[in-house]
Amino acid sequence: MNTSIAREIASRMPRALAALPGIRKLPWPGPLKYLPETAQLFAAQQLSNRLLKQQLDDGELDFLEGVTLRVRIRDMGFDWGITRHGAGLRFKRGDDTAETTFSGDSREFLLLASRREDPDTLFFQRRLSIEGDTEMGLQVKNLIDSIDMDEMPAAVNRVLNMSADFVDCLNPGSSAPRTAQQGR
Repeated sequence: MNTSIAREIASRMPRALAALPGIRKLPWPGPLKYLPETAQLFAAQQLSNRLLKQQLDDGELDFLEGVTLRVRIRDMGFDWGITRHGAGLRFKRGDDTAETTFSGDSREFLLLASRREDPDTLFFQRRLSIEGDTEMGLQVKNLIDSIDMDEMPAAVNRVLNMSADFVDCLNPGSSAPRTAQQGR
């Protein structure tokens, strides 16, 4: 298939899916919400260690050594404790002993990961929240800001952008999805 045709189809897909009758009545964020906790933790740990390998190798996540960052994705029921252990990150069940907690709904985390919204906007609008050690929270926010999405695998960027387009289309008043030329 011609690459430009494939890009055009991909750019139209989120809007077409969001327009399907009854799609807004489905239990979003969908089947991921029902993953067993051990599968969530394993998948999140493996993906994070792979995608953040350069930052781990450069010591940019050393501030997590001996402390716990809690990430709560409220609408999915995900509650993770993340620490730096050895050469990578270790994920476990989140709890109240974490030094810092980031929490929000999956839509906000997706918009953050896809760079549709910057962290400051999400935090100031209270769509994402930070509780606990604010210095550690600031280090995490700065780390998020510093990640160059162009260095991520192209497939990761495509999935993030298509997912964000779909979520935008599901929400009335949201911005229109980016076309293939606008996206990464």
